[in-house]
Amino acid sequence: MHSIRAGNHRGHCLVLWGPRGNGKTSMLVWMKSVACELGIQGILLDSADVETQEKLVGRISGPTKWLDRLGGTTWKRFRSRAPSRVAPRLDQALARRLRKAPLALLIDEAHALDEATGRSILSGTQRLGSEGAPLLVALAGTPGLPDHLGAMQRTFWERSEILPLNRLKAEDACDAIRVPFESAGRSVTPEALARVVAESHGYPFFLQLWGKLLWDAGEASATSVTESDIQRVQAEFKARQNRFYNLRFRELSRMHLVDEAAAVAEAYGNAQKLRLDDINRALETMLKRQSRPCDAETVSATVKDLEAVGYMWDPGDGPAGNFVQGIPSLMDFVLRSVSNN
Repeated sequence: MHSIRAGNHRGHCLVLWGPRGNGKTSMLVWMKSVACELGIQGILLDSADVETQEKLVGRISGPTKWLDRLGGTTWKRFRSRAPSRVAPRLDQALARRLRKAPLALLIDEAHALDEATGRSILSGTQRLGSEGAPLLVALAGTPGLPDHLGAMQRTFWERSEILPLNRLKAEDACDAIRVPFESAGRSVTPEALARVVAESHGYPFFLQLWGKLLWDAGEASATSVTESDIQRVQAEFKARQNRFYNLRFRELSRMHLVDEAAAVAEAYGNAQKLRLDDINRALETMLKRQSRPCDAETVSATVKDLEAVGYMWDPGDGPAGNFVQGIPSLMDFVLRSVSNN
C-alpha cells in the first residue's frame, strides 16, 4: 500500500482464496480502511457489482455516465480507443480513476465473476501495470477461484501474490480472542482461552462468534474472562453453531452431496490432511456400493464440488493434492446426521 501511494508501484494483483468464514471479506474491509488512511482510493465490490462488465465499469466510473467519460482517458503513455456503446472498456475506467490518485480495487466473491469480466480485470491490471500505474487489484473467493481464473486464459494471474486463507493456528486463534479484550483492559484466563480455541477449531467465524458472545455477556466491572463466562454463553454458541451446520448440511443436500461428504469425512477420521488419491478412493468405494457411476470423471467432479463449497480444499502451500478439512467439526456433524437418518 505504501509503495502504491508513492506512485512507484506497478499494477499489482493479489489473489486470496479459502472456504467461507475464513476472513476473506474482513481482509478486504481492512485493506480498504488502510487504503483510505494512506490517501489511496479504495473501491470494495462484491458479486452483485460485477455481474457484468457494464456494472463493474459503472461502479468504478462513479455516478456519472461512463460513456461520456472514458474516451481519451490515459494513464501516462497508456491510451485506448474510445469504447463502443455496447462494450465499455474497464481499463479506461481504471485509468481515469488513476488520474485522481492511486487505486485499490477490491473484489469479493470473485469466484462468481463471468469469464469475460474476469478477463477484462486481469488484462486491464496487466496493461496498466506495464505503464507503471499505482494500482492494486485484489480478488477474493472460495477454493474454486484458482480453477475459475485458470479458465479465463490469462495465465499471468498465476504470477500474482497468492494468499490462501486457512483456519488459524492455535497461537493466532489465541491472539484473535486475547488481543481485543486486552486492548479494552480485560484479560482472558488460560483455561478460558484454551476452551475457546479448542471448540472453534481455529475457524475464524467461530472465533468471531465466541468473541462477540463473551464481549456482550461481560460485566462492565469485570477485569477478566474466565471459565464461568464460557459456561454462561456455551449454550448460545452451540445453538448458533448448530444452525450454521444445518445450513451447510442443507446445502450439501441440495447439491446431492450428502453421501459423498459423509464418505470423505469417514476417510479423514482424525487426520488433519488427506491425499487426493485417498479421497478419490473413498468416493469411488461409496459410489460402487450404491451402484452409481464411479468413473474418474464423476469422482473428479465430486471433488471439485466439495472443494468449491469449502468442505475440504487444497490450499496449495504443500505437496500438490494435499487436502485439508474446511471445518473438522462440520465433518463430524455430517457423519452424525447421516448415521441418525
